[in-house]
This record gives sequence, C-alpha cells and structure tokens, in this order.
Amino acid sequence: MFFRPILKTAWQITKKFKSLWFLGLFAAILSVSGEFELLAKIIFGTNKTDSTFGLMIKEFKDGMGAGLEKSYNFWNGAWESLTNSPMEMISLILILIATIIITLFVIWLAVVSQIGLIKNISLINKKKKPTINEGIDTGVENFWPILLINIIYKILLMLIFLLLSKEVLLLIIWGVTGTIIHIISLTSISIITILISFVVRYQILSIILNKEKAIPALKAACRLFKDNWLISIEMAFILFIVYIIAAYLTVFLTAILLAIPIVFITFANQIPSAVIMTIGLMSFIAIFIQTFIITALFSTYQWSSWTLLFSEINNKKAISKIVRLSEKSPNIPILTRKK
Repeated sequence: MFFRPILKTAWQITKKFKSLWFLGLFAAILSVSGEFELLAKIIFGTNKTDSTFGLMIKEFKDGMGAGLEKSYNFWNGAWESLTNSPMEMISLILILIATIIITLFVIWLAVVSQIGLIKNISLINKKKKPTINEGIDTGVENFWPILLINIIYKILLMLIFLLLSKEVLLLIIWGVTGTIIHIISLTSISIITILISFVVRYQILSIILNKEKAIPALKAACRLFKDNWLISIEMAFILFIVYIIAAYLTVFLTAILLAIPIVFITFANQIPSAVIMTIGLMSFIAIFIQTFIITALFSTYQWSSWTLLFSEINNKKAISKIVRLSEKSPNIPILTRKK
C-alpha cells in the first residue's frame, strides 16, 4: 500500500491541475531521465554512430582535422562578406543573436518550469492552491544551482556515452578479451549512471523543497538514496512501465493520424487536391498537439510521483515492496528486516 497512494495521488494532481501541464512540457526539455530509460539507452544505444552526440563529435573531429585552412577560409569569407555585402553580414549577425537569445530563453524557461513544477506539486500535496506565477518565482529564486546541476549531469552523461562508444572498439581489437572487458565496463558504468541519476533527482528535490544549498543537498541526496535505494529502484521501474505505455500510445495515435491522409490520397482522382492537403496539414498539426500533450502529462506525472515519494521517505522511514513481501516468505531471509 506504499506506492499505490503515491501513484494515485500523482495521477489525480496531473489530471486535475492542468496548469501544471505547461510547466511539465518545458520541464521535459531538461528533465532528469528515468533510470531504466538510461539503462535502455546504454544497452541498446552505445554502438550507434548516428546518434546526435555521435554526429556532434564526428563533426567536431572533422572540423579539427581540417585545421587552420577551414578557419582561414571562414574568417576570409566573413571579411569579404562584410566589405562587399555589409547588409547581408549584418542580417546574419542579427539572426545569430536572435537564435542565441531564443536558445537562452528556452533554457531559462525549461529550468524555471522544472523548479516551478516541483514546488507547485509540493504545495498541492499540502492542500494549498498554487499558481503558475508562484512556481515561476520559486524557479527564478533557485535558477542558478538547478541549472548548474543539470549542466553537470548532462556533461557526465555525454562523457559516459562517449566512453562507451569508444570502448566498443575493444570488441574488434581484442576479440574475446574485449568482449569480457565490454561486459564488465557496461555493467559498472550502467550502475554508476543510474546512481548519479537518483542522486541528482534527490538533490534537485532537496534544494527546492528543503531550501538547502547545492553541497548540503548533494550530501542529503546521497544519504537519502542510501537509506531508500530499493524503494527508489522500484519507483523508477514503475515509472518506466508508464513511460513505455506513453511511448506506445504516442506511436499508436501518430500511426492513426498519419493513416487518415494516406487513405484520402488513395482516392486522389475523386477528391480535390486542396481537400487532401488540408486533411494532411490537420493530421500533422494533430500529431504535434497529441505529442505535446502526452509529453506534458508524463512529465507532470513523473515529477508528481517523485515529489510525493521524496516527501514520504524524507519525513519517515519507508519499507520497500520487495522487503515487505520477503517478510511473508521464510525462504528469503536476506531481505527480511531485522527485528
């Protein structure tokens, strides 16, 4: 009966307070990934050279390989554009500045939304009626530490995936030895990555809800995870199942919406082109809308569940579902609590 009230309350909060969906949508941009989602990416995605980060590294290496020649060509071309077509160069600079401003605004909005979402969920759990402005105020107040934590976390993940992508080469170079090293390193790095994810999540919650500084919050997060590691893994697994359901629901609805214009295209000789184009456009708009809604719902539900769990384990000693089941079974003495 420990997880059921938390998950039920989290769904009630998500369903009732639709204003949280706005925060949940933007919080999903920088949200801490689910632990089992990370595990799936590590196991199934480390040897893919076409990943976004892999392409970034490839482009960087290609750029470095070209060296000073490309750099010279770039600055020479920029100088020629500035002297021969100053208006075009100014336009490009203005576009670049606008792009940077928009990117920084999206990052600010994502971090503030993440903080505001957690704060508002906590207030709702305390039977209070929060507002979006109240959540944004809390987000502005805690912006810099949460941003720094998110940046460090993302950098660590990129370094881990980069390390794994390089380590896969051992399979080719060292044969069986490389395979053994790969399995050991994959297991070790998977455990480390999941531990980091749990600690980062609890650290963010400690800063926002307990009003702690970054370092004390990190120590508190490590201590909290140490005392409740099994409960944390159980919650992560439950939310991973929810994530899979949400992903399949998105794919299913997308397939239906894409099928509608395809059906009309088969009767293109009998239906005006304008009607088919309108239906296709409406279908693509519907796909974007339903994707945004499902993303906002899942993000809100995920953080609601973790926020409620954090409140429970932070205030009292909670017992894992596996431990509670083991107490009823005399054949699993290792997990049984000491009397």
